[in-house]
This record gives sequence, structure tokens and C-alpha cells, in this order.
Amino acid sequence: MTEKSENVIKRARGMWILAMVNSGIWAISIIALVFVIQHSPGAKGLFPILAGGTSVSIVLISALSKSK
Repeated sequence: MTEKSENVIKRARGMWILAMVNSGIWAISIIALVFVIQHSPGAKGLFPILAGGTSVSIVLISALSKSK
């Protein structure tokens, strides 16, 4: 393999790892929101924002897996 293609593979692997970490952070934030809602029901308005972030993260993972 050429040096250029190895560099592309390393970048793709790095993007995959970052996308998985991003997805995990969004999932943890939704779990944390469940506990926050128990004490402050007004925090329900944050769910669409967190769900949107999670969906974007899932689409990013899907796009990365298709590009392999």
C-alpha cells in the first residue's frame, strides 16, 4: 500500500472512534436527563435537543460504515 492510502485508513479509523465516543456521550446525557427530570420536570424540553444529537451521531456512524 502507498503511504497516502495508509494515511486515509488511519484517518477513517480515527473518525470512527470519535463518532462512537460522540454517540456514547449523547447516550449518557439522555440517561442523565432521566435523573434530572425526576427532580425538575421542566427539563423535559431538553429531550429533543439530546435526541437530535444522538440521531446525528447515529447517521454519522452509518455514513462512516458505508464509506469503508
